Amino acid sequence: MEKYLGNKSSLLPLIDGFLRSRVPTAGSLLDPFAGTTNVSRYFRTRGWKTAACDVSRFSYVLARSYLGTNESPLFSGIGRKSARESQRRVLRREFERSTVKIGALYLPDQEPAEAFNALEPLSTVLANLQSIAELNRKPGPITSYYTKWGKRSAYTSVRGTAGHRNYFSKSNALFLDGALQTIRQWFISGAIDSSEVFLLLTSVLEEVVITANVNGTFHDFNRYRIWPNAEQSFFLRVPLISCTDTTTAIANADATSAAASFGRYDVCYLDPPYNFRQYSAYYHFLNFVAAFPFLPDVETYLDEVTHVRGQNPEDDFASDFCYRDRFVGALRRLIDNADCEHVVLSYYGGRNHWNHWARVDTPTDEGLHIINAVFADKTLFKESEVVSALDIRKNYQSRGGEQKSLVNEYLFHGVRRTRRRNPLDQTPSLPANDRFGLSEIFRPVFIGPPEPHRLLAAG
Repeated sequence: MEKYLGNKSSLLPLIDGFLRSRVPTAGSLLDPFAGTTNVSRYFRTRGWKTAACDVSRFSYVLARSYLGTNESPLFSGIGRKSARESQRRVLRREFERSTVKIGALYLPDQEPAEAFNALEPLSTVLANLQSIAELNRKPGPITSYYTKWGKRSAYTSVRGTAGHRNYFSKSNALFLDGALQTIRQWFISGAIDSSEVFLLLTSVLEEVVITANVNGTFHDFNRYRIWPNAEQSFFLRVPLISCTDTTTAIANADATSAAASFGRYDVCYLDPPYNFRQYSAYYHFLNFVAAFPFLPDVETYLDEVTHVRGQNPEDDFASDFCYRDRFVGALRRLIDNADCEHVVLSYYGGRNHWNHWARVDTPTDEGLHIINAVFADKTLFKESEVVSALDIRKNYQSRGGEQKSLVNEYLFHGVRRTRRRNPLDQTPSLPANDRFGLSEIFRPVFIGPPEPHRLLAAG
């Protein structure tokens, strides 16, 4: 999910070094804007207790896989035929290639062969799902609504331009139709449970991000051609999942409400949206894929799909953080709700609420000063600081490979004056999940040994 807006994978070692220097005894992390789950995932594999929340449904799927897999998956309900040896070799090779690239971040203490062997049942099912999907020739919802060959993909924009959605090549759309329909059938028949669905969907989602005919987000697509990346054949890889016995809480919910429902954590790490882009709209397709196997009626959902981008407008969430005039109030409420002694916030000083490209040619420091005023507020924090990521790299890493973006990246750190002691009884479900009958599947879960006063349902 490296193309996800605000993805912090490149900064993880810097954040780690910063936390270890400021809070050396910390061992638990609350991540209420989890997104790709990369931050929670990084610290979870280093033994930290984690809590991850996001309003995006696909983030919950990733969290259930990457943070909530404590044992090797079995897939015992599927009569699993053995994958061909050639398929296993390809899957193992791709897995090892991924570990070379990012394994130090997410599998720090595991040999690639050991990690892959723990996921052998998953790899076999993915290989079989790959074979089934490759043979699919029957157009389904993806082909029909999201490609130029679809019967229901026509749109007319607010400016009057007309065309057909063009998110995938025809072969990849047919593959995706076959894969999603199969996963849905397996779930409905009881052959796999929701946790196993999440594992399969994680592979599907990560491949969608690679092969979709978009420039990073799903708010639009290339309208006139299929880009080379979208011509690549769909391939279901084994995700780099660590089957480690750790403790985690996961929610698909509003960050402010979730912060009031989760228990006590040493550090609250915040990476909120800093511009007008509502993530539920910009990543609507990923949220639809995450819901697909569980929707009571897929056609009813799709009947309401509209806009050029092809989103069901009822499947949406408007975050206060995406509005300039609401941002500070939302940030203060979230900090006040979190039962954490330390709050660390990532801030990127490029184009954002205070440096909008339509109004200024050169970014200013206005946003930096506004957020600094929140952390300097003595009613919230007894002490605080702001440090540039460039300075952190100078202290904790070699200057080699220095990224230009580090110049505008900052970490705020505040030590709370008081901590919230009376959390909510439960995390409220999202209205969209209630509306589409998904609240039970995407419910808050707690995975790990029982804790006193635990408010989230057992996973």
